[in-house]
Amino acid sequence: MTDDQIREAVREILKANTHHGYSEEFQTPYCYIQPSTSTYPFQYFWDTCMHVFILTALDEHELAKENMRSLFAMQDEDGFVGHMLHWSRVRPAKWTDIFQSRPTRKLFRPHMSALIQPPLVAQTVQRIFAGTQDREFLDEMLPKLKRYFDWLAKHRDIDGDGLISIITPFESGMDWKPTFDQVVGFKRGVANRRLFWRVVGTDARNFFHRYDIETLAHKRYFLVKEVGFNTIYSQNLTALGQLCEEVGDPDAVRYTEMADRVTRSMIDLMYDREETAFYDVDAGTGEKIRVLTPTIFFPLVIRGLPESISEALIDRHISRKDEFDTEYPIPSVAKNDPSFNPHESEYLWRGPTWIFYNWFIYQCLFYRGFRDEAEVLEGTMRKLIQQSGFREYYNPFTGEGYGAENFTWSGLVVDMLNLTEST
Repeated sequence: MTDDQIREAVREILKANTHHGYSEEFQTPYCYIQPSTSTYPFQYFWDTCMHVFILTALDEHELAKENMRSLFAMQDEDGFVGHMLHWSRVRPAKWTDIFQSRPTRKLFRPHMSALIQPPLVAQTVQRIFAGTQDREFLDEMLPKLKRYFDWLAKHRDIDGDGLISIITPFESGMDWKPTFDQVVGFKRGVANRRLFWRVVGTDARNFFHRYDIETLAHKRYFLVKEVGFNTIYSQNLTALGQLCEEVGDPDAVRYTEMADRVTRSMIDLMYDREETAFYDVDAGTGEKIRVLTPTIFFPLVIRGLPESISEALIDRHISRKDEFDTEYPIPSVAKNDPSFNPHESEYLWRGPTWIFYNWFIYQCLFYRGFRDEAEVLEGTMRKLIQQSGFREYYNPFTGEGYGAENFTWSGLVVDMLNLTEST
């Protein structure tokens, strides 16, 4: 496939997975893209953001706007937006997902879940504005973004250090990421049903506590300061500050200062200088969770991160034969970790290669000047799509495609192509 053929194939998948309708409950039209029409049929928070990155890379800006409007159509007055929006279908895809919703009678009507996901939304609005210069759209979305990020700071900065804590593995977007094993009481190793029930038990406990954040923060059942989430939080606070500056909003300074504080706290609390890696932190104990996953690289995308850290991190980890160096990098946990499983499994993010990781780390490498390493990840994406199509994830050794077919996330490759061509 040529680059143009890849773009058109991605466009076809997104259009085929687009779902339109009208909600009587919220008195609003809605439009969203299902990541997979069979496996993931709802509107998901960070999936929508990824779809906007893909759509803007394809110059599909109007569809991108419709998706963002729908994402915020159910926003609560206090600013909260859930990770899963049930528009026309209210029954969960899995029975255990019911624990991710707020325990109210609205469970059986269009509603949002009770969870959050990595907050890519300011960057997506910024992407749309950069491609359209649509000031009316920016004026419409900016107050919604400000309320959302103010909600995050008020309710999820549990310890007052600027970092956001998640209350379940599913809020990371990387559902079964091995760093969460020890927090839920699972001995590190290949995932099994014991881990399943430990994680479901976390959601059930949150549900029966009615997702009261103060209670959950006090009891500290599951509180994790996750590197990927907080990297994206810092990035998007910066983007929000820039959007505010665009319209002359004095809150620009406040959001920029918040972003700087997040970065400082990540260096102070998450970075291990001896092991040269950023680790998730168990907020209940304050301990770093020393498991090597691709999120150790994520903070490299933050422009204010010292060059000395980025160079040391790349030199030590990116090409190590026993960690992330595979035929089709980057595996979702280091090869030498006890949890590593490169095959298809219901326990995701524990070995296979995900295009999201490659897309994100590609940006880290590209902007830091590691162009050769970035080119390897772009080439990997081309090879995987050529060989196995647009799949949810792939075997890091053989390139075999796993999970959902015609999976929209694989379309992030077009954003990588655009970035390469821009130089």
